[in-house]
Amino acid sequence: MTLSEGRYRWNGSQLVSVEAPELALLVADSFLIRDGRIVAADAHRARFLRDCETQGMVNSPTTFLSTAYASLPRNGLWFPRIDLTERGELELWVRPSPMLGRTLTLWTSPTDPRTSPQLKGPDIPALATLRERARDEGADEAVILDADGYVCDGATTCFVWWRGDTLCLPPAMSPHIDSVTVAVVRSLAEDADYEVREELVRPADLAGTDLWALNSLHGIRDVTHWISGPTLQVNDARLESWQNQYWNFAGFPREGS
Repeated sequence: MTLSEGRYRWNGSQLVSVEAPELALLVADSFLIRDGRIVAADAHRARFLRDCETQGMVNSPTTFLSTAYASLPRNGLWFPRIDLTERGELELWVRPSPMLGRTLTLWTSPTDPRTSPQLKGPDIPALATLRERARDEGADEAVILDADGYVCDGATTCFVWWRGDTLCLPPAMSPHIDSVTVAVVRSLAEDADYEVREELVRPADLAGTDLWALNSLHGIRDVTHWISGPTLQVNDARLESWQNQYWNFAGFPREGS
């Protein structure tokens, strides 16, 4: 059964509509749906299962996930979210997609508000507040630096950059979300025999690069401006080509996903 817009809670056998106050999150995962197709649905599913286990969930939420995926709309643009709350409840939010974009402006946050930088979910409220502060500063997104001033993540995005034909990204050891979108882009680059390199960079080190902001809503976006930050290059043709390749990675969730 396809569900309409709203919030639903898993009761052990089905998803039921709920209007109770929102609860703090242990795990969350979201992704764009285009007419029923999702980029790397299996990877999103695997990350949610892994993070639920990391947070101490004993009973695997596989049946919930299968029901949630099967209940998603098959027409139009949607941006659902699946959650594990602090009380151990599993929820599905069926949400229409916000407007999609191709470019954005960055602002560097002076602080890192995250408490669980490797997990998507617990820090969502703090990161939403950070993004609003970025908007107050005239930007679309906040860049988060680690304790040594290296770029590690964004409020709602991850970052990769091009040095010529080499795709660069923060090291796996840096405090950031294990991004499904970054993994897809990295896989596309490796399959096309591009060099892929991990590097620690401060904002100034990115001057002259082609900087991309990645997430599961917009896919790939060009960073065109960084307030009080480095001057960047923009390669519209490369963005167009890779965005098409990224969306071609979308498919219908397989049975059991």
